[in-house]
Amino acid sequence: MTERAPEPRGPVVPPPVSQVPPAARYPLYADDAPTRTAPTVAARPVPPGPRPSGPPPSGPPPAGPPPFVAPAHGAPAPRRSTPGWLPWVAAVVVLALVAGLGGWLLLGGDDGDDRADDRGDARRTVGATDPSAGTSEPAQPDASGTEDPAPAPDPADVVDLTSGVSAEVPGVAPPSRDRQNRPVRFLPRNMWDGKARTSWRMPGDGTGTTLTFDLGQEVVLTEVGMINGYAKIDGPDNWYRANRRVRAVQWEFDDGTRVTQELADDRRMQMAQVGPIATRTIRIHLVQVTAPGRGDNGRDYTAISEVRFLGAPA
Repeated sequence: MTERAPEPRGPVVPPPVSQVPPAARYPLYADDAPTRTAPTVAARPVPPGPRPSGPPPSGPPPAGPPPFVAPAHGAPAPRRSTPGWLPWVAAVVVLALVAGLGGWLLLGGDDGDDRADDRGDARRTVGATDPSAGTSEPAQPDASGTEDPAPAPDPADVVDLTSGVSAEVPGVAPPSRDRQNRPVRFLPRNMWDGKARTSWRMPGDGTGTTLTFDLGQEVVLTEVGMINGYAKIDGPDNWYRANRRVRAVQWEFDDGTRVTQELADDRRMQMAQVGPIATRTIRIHLVQVTAPGRGDNGRDYTAISEVRFLGAPA
């Protein structure tokens, strides 16, 4: 069998220098990996707007606000933080209310006594050792009575005759309220309840007016006296100075005897010796009264906290 002679081949031409040889594949029989093409997405149209003038900015574009992410269905909405100034505003409002209330308690409270009532004290004997009797000075009568002087009672028989009296007064100031907002009355019987912190008072200047007391029986009177204003001191409030005070009175008795007593600015009981005088009624003529009190607590009232009548039943 004759072999075929190899066909003659032409000369091998080398590839051009600019051609990149293909990458080698290992193994030589491996196929190229399939290439995936991403789906084409149409670009969203951008609405036309004004074109910026000047050269385009260089550098990376500015960062915008973070994209809004809607909460999932049923998820709680995010809380909004409380502004930092809100607690300070609330604190200022609370302090203003407290200051206003304190100012009202300090300056706006009236001069009433939270313990004022209508009870009278029981009759009590007054001796030389009783500190509540106050000071006593002999008083010269301005007018002598038409009757013979009554015999002086035994000192052991002298008692306080004030608790059983009744009185007629020229007027009564309207009620006020104390710091606990309870009503306080300024009735005549406050003058013989044994409490200097309560008082009778009338509106305005009491000069020239008269108070009449009925002792309920004939007595031999030896001493009279009074606390000549509203003798109440309540912390910074001095109601004795805030109201009008009686500076001079004239005591008048059934026989016509009249005795003038001058009174000092003193919150204690001021007594005067007037007897012995037989009488059932006592008239107090207000001869001189001070001006109203000054300042924020000033009151235009004439006040008497207590009166006192000492003697013995006839």
